[in-house]
Amino acid sequence: MDIYQLLEDMEALGREGERHWATKLFLFGRIVVDADEFFEILGEISRAMPQEVTTASQTLAERDQILEEAHRERQKILDGAREQAQLLVSNDALVLEAQARAKEIIKQARIEGDGIRAEAEQWARGIVERLENYIGRIAATVDKTKKALATQPQPASRGGQSQQ
Repeated sequence: MDIYQLLEDMEALGREGERHWATKLFLFGRIVVDADEFFEILGEISRAMPQEVTTASQTLAERDQILEEAHRERQKILDGAREQAQLLVSNDALVLEAQARAKEIIKQARIEGDGIRAEAEQWARGIVERLENYIGRIAATVDKTKKALATQPQPASRGGQSQQ
């Protein structure tokens, strides 16, 4: 039987107890109840109490276990979220650092590329100038040779054949 029902039965017994005017006068307003019925309900409460207390204790233990497990799970989730957040922040920092480094490398490569291009252009100009100077000297030598040949007397040809 339910312990709460037994307690309600005992309360009803107290309310409905025999109220004798004489008892009321002599016992100063106290209620007279049937002792057998009272002790029977009290015995049922005593027998039901261990089962109710055991059930309540088990329920409390289960509740505490569920709460403890929920707290552990919550802590695991929070720890995981913190680790994930730290990883994301770390990754963001690494990405930002990598991007900054990439920009620096690109900038340095452009500077070095511009320097190499300027050196190559200067080298090419030098080659072109030397080639132009060399061609000029060859042209001057050719002109000199033409003039020298033009000023030399022409040998007479024999028998109408020319030697070359």
